[in-house]
Amino acid sequence: MELHDYDGDYVIFGAGGLGRELWGWIRSERAWAVPRRPLAFVADDAAPGQHYDGIPVVPRTRFTAPMRYLNAVGAAAGRRKVAQELAAQGWDALGYVHESVLVGVNVALGSGVVVCPRSTLSSDCALHEQVLVNVGCGVGHDVVVGAGSVLLGAVSLNGNVVVGEGVTIGAGALVHPGRSIGDGAIVGMGSAVFTHVKAGTTVVGNPARRMAD
Repeated sequence: MELHDYDGDYVIFGAGGLGRELWGWIRSERAWAVPRRPLAFVADDAAPGQHYDGIPVVPRTRFTAPMRYLNAVGAAAGRRKVAQELAAQGWDALGYVHESVLVGVNVALGSGVVVCPRSTLSSDCALHEQVLVNVGCGVGHDVVVGAGSVLLGAVSLNGNVVVGEGVTIGAGALVHPGRSIGDGAIVGMGSAVFTHVKAGTTVVGNPARRMAD
């Protein structure tokens, strides 16, 4: 379920930069006459009495019953870990697609997907659960992005790209059409990927090459 289709209480899990950005974007949306204010930001290291923009920042132990939440953890490994922990505790992930995002035909979004402003989701692409697409990304036609992967700002995935699970693609990276990026790989910021990237490897540069161990 997406936040736009849900009118109950929710929290933003994460009070760092992404969490604060998410609230700012939600607050500015024209779709709601009254901004969809979260009950709290949730951070396990929250200090007593901590607030942001008048919203309390609390540890997850504050809640005695499962909540619906937006996942504002920006790192791929941490994002999946939090989602797994919360799912085991009965929490339900909400998705969020900013109103400025251009969405094509036959786009499939898994649970907990977050797509930030000024991005494009082209026709017949699929983002699996807990994918994060940051500001200004382009996801081309027939692209598949695996669970828990993170696209940082201004990433461009051209047509028929396949991204595995738990992948991090750095800001400004470009991926050539038809290429695949294996599970757990990292693509450095500003890189240009012309060849397939094996699972668990880190590539950087233009053209992108594997970093030396």
